[in-house]
Amino acid sequence: MAEMKIFSTGIDPSDWIPRRFTQPGDGRTPPIFWQHLPPDTKSLVLLMEHREAEAGRKVRWLLYDMPPAAEGIHEGGPLPEGTKPGRNDFGTIAYRPPEANANHQLQHYDFILMATDLPTLGLAEGANWESVKGRLRTEDHRDELAPPPAGDPRGREFHPLGHIIDHAEFSGHFALDTDKRV
Repeated sequence: MAEMKIFSTGIDPSDWIPRRFTQPGDGRTPPIFWQHLPPDTKSLVLLMEHREAEAGRKVRWLLYDMPPAAEGIHEGGPLPEGTKPGRNDFGTIAYRPPEANANHQLQHYDFILMATDLPTLGLAEGANWESVKGRLRTEDHRDELAPPPAGDPRGREFHPLGHIIDHAEFSGHFALDTDKRV
């Protein structure tokens, strides 16, 4: 079976996030698509994190209860039916686009897709990442399985979240000042 994959038709992996998806630009939601979900996937969770941000300011976009039958999210378009938008770390139930930091230094944004074995997380719209993680934990959190290797930090982070059966991610980066781009 092919490996689970997340990708964007608007952002090349490990490349610049186009201005139209950023705060200085239009702030449009980027197109996000997925392939090769595990056959036992019941719902999906999408998380966008700002890698360099301080704790409590990392989560920029959170979606959960996405149906696995959906193929993705179109640029600036509606969410797949049944999808619940979560609360970002800025207190809004919305996509918080990348923005320049005070030093205009290069910033990285990770888009993480999680396949779960739960048809729904049982949360109302507007839950934060901590609440979502709480629902993804399970008493039987796969302690019987060997933890992921040290070279898979995201896998190690998700290991105690036993309802995540697989995950995939890609990243993009942004800087407002082109002289600071490296």
